[in-house]
Amino acid sequence: MALYSRVNRVEDPNSDVTMTGRRRPSDSVNPAIVSSRLTGRSTSNASSLSSGLLGNGCLFAPLEPPSALPGYLGSTSYSAVLTEHRSEISFEAEESTDSSAGFVVEPDRLQSGIDVLRFLYNFTVYDMLIARYYVRTLNVIVPKIVMDELLRSVRQIFAGFSGDPTAQLQELANQTFQNTSRPMRTHKSMSVEEYCSSFIGRNLRWEALGSIFALCGMQLVITPDNDPDVMQGSDDPRTKDQLLEQVTVISTVCLGLCDQASSANELLAMLQYNDTMLRTQQYGDSSYQAWRRLGDLVSTIYAAGLHLETNGAENCPFFLRQWRRRCFIGAFYMDKMIATFVGRPPLMNGRFCTLAAPLDLSDEVLVAGGDVLSKAISELDSAGWNSEGKLHPVTSPRLRYHLAIIREETLEVVLGTREQHNLIQKSEEIQAKSRAIWQSAPDQLRYDRRSNPHLNDGCFTIVYFYLDYLYTCFLLYRAVSKHANTGQAELCDISRRVLAIVIQVNSFRTPMVDLDRHFSWIVLTYGVPSASVLLLELLRQSHEPAPHAVPLPRAELIRNLSVFISFLSWVAGPGHGNHHTCKEAEKKLSRILDQLLDPEPVQQHVVDDVTTGLDNFLNWSNYNTIWDFNTDYMPLTEGFAA
Repeated sequence: MALYSRVNRVEDPNSDVTMTGRRRPSDSVNPAIVSSRLTGRSTSNASSLSSGLLGNGCLFAPLEPPSALPGYLGSTSYSAVLTEHRSEISFEAEESTDSSAGFVVEPDRLQSGIDVLRFLYNFTVYDMLIARYYVRTLNVIVPKIVMDELLRSVRQIFAGFSGDPTAQLQELANQTFQNTSRPMRTHKSMSVEEYCSSFIGRNLRWEALGSIFALCGMQLVITPDNDPDVMQGSDDPRTKDQLLEQVTVISTVCLGLCDQASSANELLAMLQYNDTMLRTQQYGDSSYQAWRRLGDLVSTIYAAGLHLETNGAENCPFFLRQWRRRCFIGAFYMDKMIATFVGRPPLMNGRFCTLAAPLDLSDEVLVAGGDVLSKAISELDSAGWNSEGKLHPVTSPRLRYHLAIIREETLEVVLGTREQHNLIQKSEEIQAKSRAIWQSAPDQLRYDRRSNPHLNDGCFTIVYFYLDYLYTCFLLYRAVSKHANTGQAELCDISRRVLAIVIQVNSFRTPMVDLDRHFSWIVLTYGVPSASVLLLELLRQSHEPAPHAVPLPRAELIRNLSVFISFLSWVAGPGHGNHHTCKEAEKKLSRILDQLLDPEPVQQHVVDDVTTGLDNFLNWSNYNTIWDFNTDYMPLTEGFAA
């Protein structure tokens, strides 16, 4: 029996009251219809795409109204000259126009909005899931203060419904469309309460609602299938997975509902960030869906001017400037990590961005302002870190930003197509910058300075940082080894260090960690390339007379490599996004290890075939050899699309 009543019926079909005590709307949610209304898919044929057509054959009106604001316009734009000299020229004051005046929502789009709100109305565990999410993660883009206010507002709105809520949901959906069509306004003295009130209550926006579903999805990813709070008495073993599929698609639906307004702001960027993160966890880090979502996120960052410190700073309160920095850093870092994973050029270019890292302050201090804020700022060290060793929500993003800047320089070297001049010198310069950044990081973020490296909170964040730092060195050594035919010893040494840490991470495993798909990211991103380098070198040495140019502890490495390859067999189970990639890597690496453990008589063609295959697997510019693309934007299955 499925769980969530107005999506999958649980209540008595003869009753008008659900198990939650709320009265059932006259229509149940049909997730396939929600997506078809939004994307134009026909629910009768899941593989068809009717190019902008609704299920009833009607066309949507243009998504962007003529009055939509263009967003950030830079110094080469058509208006730049007049904008830069506006203080010298007298213009008549323009009348303020409300872009939502006469804003008409198409009936089918309105119905999609109603369906989303109906789902949320009956989604009784969203509070619990989001509370768990904020407890377990340090990687927070939506400030908890903001999410708390949003959830409080949603609860208050729904509590005010009476009788059959269908008409009230329709009114709320229409109002939310009107709100989303208007640009968000800020001013210098705005309080956090005033800021939140601009997108909650009667000002509710789709951008804000979407993050509820995305965060719930990220928490559901690591929630056990038999979690009683999620199951709520259901005996269907797929209850959790079905719910995860539903909230994932509804997050996408909310993004689509934002399209008509074409309003670029930090709330939309936060939703796109969380949705992209959810895509990587559910469909895999090489998912084409995640890559496209990342592209949308980058577009919003630029269109909203979030990449520039000076854009709109005169009309922005201090706490919001810091939150916008955090949002930008999240996108910037994600861009570099995914680009590295799939071997594609980054979508964001730091040379066009002027933001600094946000100050290492708690959100409570930021919103308090006044003397409390001034005192906290005065107690930061010269680099902007807190001196008490605390881990604020912004502490991790600060280090991520610095590591991402170095990774961007590294990718220019290892992915660039221009002839590599002074490669060794460039590599040494980047590594020197990287070492300086790592040495300046506070102790609470330094895995290599921990006397007890075990992560009691079950979070891999501190390990990530150290592996990111080491992996930048790995990428540079590999580029030097490939193009300058030197540095193989350094490459093998750094590979041994990375592999040892990945194996050590296994000792942190708990039942909850086993569910956390971040471990597969660690294994694939850092472990597979390092293990591959070591296996290839051992394979070459096994067919060359000693002494070898790169001495390696063969017995130790074979033990570690055997353990690592075993990780690939279980780290991403069936249904996990990285499952296929892990199985492919396991197959290729096992084939090499078999050659080492049970070498056949001299068959150089076998060695060449295996080596070539593994090199192709590691050739990040040739990603089509391994990555499993999902070319369908939102394929429909039973219920919501996966």
